Amino acid sequence: MRRRPSLLLLCLLVLAGAGAPLRASGGLMASQAAQAYAEGRYAEAARLYTLMEGAGLEGAGVHYDLGNCYLKQGDLGRAILEYHRALLYDPSMKSAQHNLEVARRLLPARVARWEPSPWESLLSRVPVLWLEVLVLLLVFLGNGALCVALFLNAGRLRRALAAVVLASLVGAGIAGGLLAYARSVLPTHRPAVILKPASVYPRPDAAGQPMAVLPAGSEVVRIAQSEEWSLVLWGEGRGWTRSAAVGVP
Repeated sequence: MRRRPSLLLLCLLVLAGAGAPLRASGGLMASQAAQAYAEGRYAEAARLYTLMEGAGLEGAGVHYDLGNCYLKQGDLGRAILEYHRALLYDPSMKSAQHNLEVARRLLPARVARWEPSPWESLLSRVPVLWLEVLVLLLVFLGNGALCVALFLNAGRLRRALAAVVLASLVGAGIAGGLLAYARSVLPTHRPAVILKPASVYPRPDAAGQPMAVLPAGSEVVRIAQSEEWSLVLWGEGRGWTRSAAVGVP
């Protein structure tokens, strides 16, 4: 029995020791990437920052630096994608916000971004837990009012309780519909960036003429994916394009 704490301590020491080379390697790659960037070797710097991402050493700074590498190379689509990823880690990162706007202004062409309806925008700000609690409260209120009304004689109070029951059930139905939408539909709306010119088709195949060609750097919303195809929304329509051309932050 006395050996168990020692064994646990040994495991913790081994795990801690295993993380040290990874951190040291990450620091070395970061230094090499920064030097390559300073010397104008942007492709090499981007390669090193990408290796850091793959090694699990990503963060706001790594995505921001990688975005700068792509920006210097003129790869505006990937630059915009990396700035979005940096802002996911640190939404208040002013430098990433500024460079994102710079990259957007440099785009030679882009499509209008898709904007959700006002009620969808409002619903996305409401926590799902609040909707669940609202549904339960309305159901309990309706059932409670119904139970009380069953023991009352016909009269004004019973009619008032009947109105409460009806309003509660209707409200619970509406709240339940909003809850289902918030759970099943809103999570599928993933902001995305077009990384290279992408032809868009009405179905997930390349048969016939494309509906449109989305320029690199266009910011869209991906709502579905089928094998190598993605269904995207933009300000002027929706359609299927190849997933290889779509980057999701």
